[in-house]
Amino acid sequence: MIRMLKPSFAIGLLFLTLIKPSQPLAADLGTQDSQSVERPWNEDVIYFALTDRFHDGDPSNNTPKDCDPALYDLEQSEISMYHGGDFRGIEKAIQSGYFTDLGISAIWLSPPVRNAWRSAFDSGGPKTGYHGYWTQDFLDIDPHLVSSKSLDGTPYPDNRDGRMMHYRDLVNLAHQHGIKVIQDVVCNHTGPLFYYDANENGQLDSADKQEWIAPFAMDRYTNTAWVNQPQWNLLPPQPAGVQTVLGKQVNTTGVLRDFNVYGRFGFNDDSLGKSDGEEVLCDFFSLRDLYTHPEAPHFDALVDEFVEIYYFYINTIGIDGLRLDTVKHVHHEFWTAFTHRLRAKLGDDADKLLISGEVYDGNPRVLGRYTFSKDPESGQKTTEPCLDSLLNFQFCFNLRDYLRKPGADFGNPWGLQNTTDYLYRTGDQACYNEEVGFDGLRPRQKMINFYENHDGLNRFLVKEVDEVKHRLALTILMTSEGIPCVYYGAEASLRDTDGQLGRDSETGRITFAKQADQETLQSAKQAKAFELIRRLVEMRQNHPALTSGSMATLWTDADNDKGDDGLYVFTRFLVNDANEVDRSKTVLVAINANPNKSAMVNSVSLATGNDGQFSLALPGDSFLPFQVVGGGGGGGDQGAGNRVLVRQDSETSMPSITINVPASSAIVYVLQ
Repeated sequence: MIRMLKPSFAIGLLFLTLIKPSQPLAADLGTQDSQSVERPWNEDVIYFALTDRFHDGDPSNNTPKDCDPALYDLEQSEISMYHGGDFRGIEKAIQSGYFTDLGISAIWLSPPVRNAWRSAFDSGGPKTGYHGYWTQDFLDIDPHLVSSKSLDGTPYPDNRDGRMMHYRDLVNLAHQHGIKVIQDVVCNHTGPLFYYDANENGQLDSADKQEWIAPFAMDRYTNTAWVNQPQWNLLPPQPAGVQTVLGKQVNTTGVLRDFNVYGRFGFNDDSLGKSDGEEVLCDFFSLRDLYTHPEAPHFDALVDEFVEIYYFYINTIGIDGLRLDTVKHVHHEFWTAFTHRLRAKLGDDADKLLISGEVYDGNPRVLGRYTFSKDPESGQKTTEPCLDSLLNFQFCFNLRDYLRKPGADFGNPWGLQNTTDYLYRTGDQACYNEEVGFDGLRPRQKMINFYENHDGLNRFLVKEVDEVKHRLALTILMTSEGIPCVYYGAEASLRDTDGQLGRDSETGRITFAKQADQETLQSAKQAKAFELIRRLVEMRQNHPALTSGSMATLWTDADNDKGDDGLYVFTRFLVNDANEVDRSKTVLVAINANPNKSAMVNSVSLATGNDGQFSLALPGDSFLPFQVVGGGGGGGDQGAGNRVLVRQDSETSMPSITINVPASSAIVYVLQ
């Protein structure tokens, strides 16, 4: 869900990913298997493209048939209106090798389903559904996104099947380039498809806010009626029953047409930030909350409806992932039932699933609870997997606290150390499920790391923040344990000039490649950030510790030592079957956020684990440093000096090295 303006709002998102055969570039209803993308998810790098804001590859769909033309902004400057980004823009980028050159192996697209196109009242006033989170039809694709012809010129039918064909072709094209596709999904709510008849006159009064956003009340409203405004696609929800799509029967029941399936509790400005249950029951501004309580009479029917819908996208369209929105605003029992039933329906393919949820909260106990299933009878958590991992908001918030500062200021990396420590807690102190998932990986290995997105926390780069700090942040993102997720435009250091530190806003949702101009994508390849990401992806591919290794913090800026101000040092290492470190594969990463001077520590211990049980290197070993940020360059040269020799510390007898990082620099040390 698009994050509105308050940081305490709790939004949950879920990545549900599955490798399936892709489909041919052809406008026919049949399916034809092609080579699937077989790769463990911890080896992937995700690119999040807010589709309407990435690239307008086909201007002819900017004002679809029957859509109010006033909803489109030709200048692509008004944040709350449609800008024209579409599937064709994504296809052109894939076809040109843009994502491949960057090193991207998975694309997360904002929700592609048919949306409500306008709400008269939302956070901050009237807005459009350009972002995709206001579903009207769960089994159709929004016409703003699709073209009338395929890339090879084959016409698509002007109907739902034609729109689904284009989506299927996009997925197939991505697969041909070795790229997975993650679909964004919303199970918490629909668009503003019904109104609260506040004055009981039997019609929607568009100027009356209470008919769009009714005050929250524990007594469910009964004065609801479906909206009928086709020019804004404000119509009753779909599917209304069994559907045939691309020749496949989808056994949906039309349960979403029953008002009893909706909470109808209304919404207050502070509802989403509550922790007493109101945040689960409330509408989402003018969006209509689905009632997911496990004791609701419709609970099983609602779960099964969504299982049927998203099984279709996995099995027929061939998508590799689903991102489920607003996890924290849905009953935990719903996610347990949904994930279990979908895995059962997928059968032998269930081991390829990755279910990763976004919960808008930096507390690891709140995040990690969703990696456990919840027993519907006892209400207690079980170690059977529910979500496989989470979008790591703790990582996001702590990285921003360290680096997203004005001018020459910088923060302390202690929070990043805490993020890692919480991932490794065990037993009664464990925040995350310690059991391996269906793919053989633990949740901490699949955490989705990010430091900017489309929510109110906004872009990392606003006018007060130096671009070098953005590249330092990218280095931490790409080398930390988990799956890195790059926000569209980050590779070109896209800056929100209207955004400000300390103020949440939506101004960062700017269009990347404007007015169908693909030159933006070509010029982006010359950016220092683009080259940095590319080189770090190369390092991830060449050094398995960066994708499969454990992580531990070796040093953080100490209060009593001015010589290490701004310094953060961590390691990635592999442990073999004998529970010993494979020393030949150890990697160290050192970041100096201080723009004024070098940061130096004479003795950084290379013993980690409980009581120093793991020796990352031995005296006499040496590390080769690669300065990936700093020295006026963007990427990957051996510019950090000579090999660094490992010695035995005279006081602790532990192996140690000297770390010396220039101002505003990042160094990756590889054991030789």
